[in-house]
Amino acid sequence: MNFIEHQVRGVARCLLDADLQGEPLHVHLTEVGPGGRSHPPHQHGGLEAFYMLEGEGTLEIEGESFTLQANEAAVFDPRKLHGLVNRSAAPMRYIVILANRGE
Repeated sequence: MNFIEHQVRGVARCLLDADLQGEPLHVHLTEVGPGGRSHPPHQHGGLEAFYMLEGEGTLEIEGESFTLQANEAAVFDPRKLHGLVNRSAAPMRYIVILANRGE
């Protein structure tokens, strides 16, 4: 097995199989302080999942809001306008998983 070191946000070490063509599955960790968001609502291809590690976040997707607490996840079509905001008084930490659909 041949792994390469792959830099991802919030992860100390990520090994990527060198035999893969590019990065078909991306994983990173994000921390957002109270009242913040990592970026404005956006859209992109592929598939996306959020897994909340700590705190609480509000997933905004297509004009609706869904609360995610620690040990909860959401899997959705990221072609829909979406974002995650921390409306709580504590930091939130979550894992983002992005899969390429070959679009």
